[in-house]
Amino acid sequence: MKHYDAVVIGSGVGGLAAGAVLAKNGLNVAVLEKNHCPGGVANSFRRGRFEFEISLHELCGFGPPENPVGSSRRVLDALGLSDRIEWARVPEAYRLITFAEDSPIDAVMPFGTRAFADALESYAPGSRGPAEKAFALAGEIRRALSDLGRASGPEEKRACLLSHPDFLRAAGLSVDEGLRQLGMPERGADIMKGYWAYLFTDCSELSFLHYLNMVNSYIELGSVIPKNRSLELTNAFAGYIRERGGDVLTDSEVTRIMCEGGAVRGVRTRSGAEYAADGVVCNISPLSVYSLLLEEGDVTAFDRKKTNARELSGRGFCVYLGLDRSARELGLENYSYFIYPDMDTASQYRSAGSTATNLIQNTVCQNAADEEASPPGTCILTMTTLFSSDVWGGVAPEDYHAEKDAFAARMISVFEKATGISISHHIEEMEVAAPQTFARYIGSPEGAIYGYKAASWDSILARKLMDGKDSDIRGLYFAGGFGMNLNGYSSAMSSGMDAAERLLGRRDAR
Repeated sequence: MKHYDAVVIGSGVGGLAAGAVLAKNGLNVAVLEKNHCPGGVANSFRRGRFEFEISLHELCGFGPPENPVGSSRRVLDALGLSDRIEWARVPEAYRLITFAEDSPIDAVMPFGTRAFADALESYAPGSRGPAEKAFALAGEIRRALSDLGRASGPEEKRACLLSHPDFLRAAGLSVDEGLRQLGMPERGADIMKGYWAYLFTDCSELSFLHYLNMVNSYIELGSVIPKNRSLELTNAFAGYIRERGGDVLTDSEVTRIMCEGGAVRGVRTRSGAEYAADGVVCNISPLSVYSLLLEEGDVTAFDRKKTNARELSGRGFCVYLGLDRSARELGLENYSYFIYPDMDTASQYRSAGSTATNLIQNTVCQNAADEEASPPGTCILTMTTLFSSDVWGGVAPEDYHAEKDAFAARMISVFEKATGISISHHIEEMEVAAPQTFARYIGSPEGAIYGYKAASWDSILARKLMDGKDSDIRGLYFAGGFGMNLNGYSSAMSSGMDAAERLLGRRDAR
């Protein structure tokens, strides 16, 4: 049995970040991946002459060279990886389109807190002041979360909270309540909620602190994409681990986490290989870990209850389109299109529980950020929606392909209607990924690519106050969308770093 100081299960960006931080600190680490290449959905694929990005729409928390700050920058700079990747900056925050007849919205929102507040004022008079207050509060949230992350023990955490009174006042508010208390006009609030699908929890329930922190990370610093797709990010992490003597082993599906005396002792793969380790970081769903990878007797009642109490978030559905005209020729002037019937997010979240009623989509035109993303005279569109329940689990196998193609066609039709841009007759290549696709490829239950739902009782703040305890099993940690920081590339990388630091802290304390 080969011995490692730590094993990481799953090579999504959260797992790779954890492995890289552990390797940087001198640990002998192995990252085990069930597929034939690392990265999970941080990857790309080819159809014809197009290379499609699987999942990354935009990476936030990565400030420009003149202001190199943010959560993504923190992770990549700590590992010296920022300059290994060729970045393209996304030109604007988003274009929000709603097509409700009584109050349609078509708003293009810029990056930069001042520019964003000015644009919001132009679309919804009376919004500038509340927007400025919101961004000031976001700064307080960032400082409070940073201080809270460094605090140890209940007393230090209590003192930290008391030293950030505005953070504490806003802690129990939903997005809708928070924007109302800031005095934001309804139309301004609707526009400011454009990013809600990135967390996919309706704004009557979504934590105001969590949402505002995310919005600010986009608006203040802008966002980027790797010019060579998220595979470039994956390769940078994997290369770093190998350079420091670690292993990234593909075709190595873990089937058992071995425990003894309430602590991890190693893992076993499907091939029968066993690896001893005192620490295991899981970049996969706790549902899979507790139900499939652990002996029943190793799972405590608390871990079982906590896992069962949590609700899965969005189940992913993507349409990848290679078009035979350039973005300019087609009139695709924007990078990111958020398209909703209206901004009643509670209603839209419920509608996302059925293929018949789900009209939500976020579509990105990669060429708007990188003109060379596809061959000259062509462009790439990626359409994404999420489902709030296991809709596709009830589709009969014989109906699956027809249902999938029909829903993809409707997404294309909705985009054409909302934007007035005709793309149907210019589709050269098309691929469709339903929740089953993601479930099969990354093992996420029901194809839930967003991890757990960002419920108010299970927000980042609630998790931080748990003293960073991932599990009752000693030496077991979680990273990625199911980890401490919830979903998103930036959050996944940060959670990987945090999980590694908790593992390192435990080793130092022995």
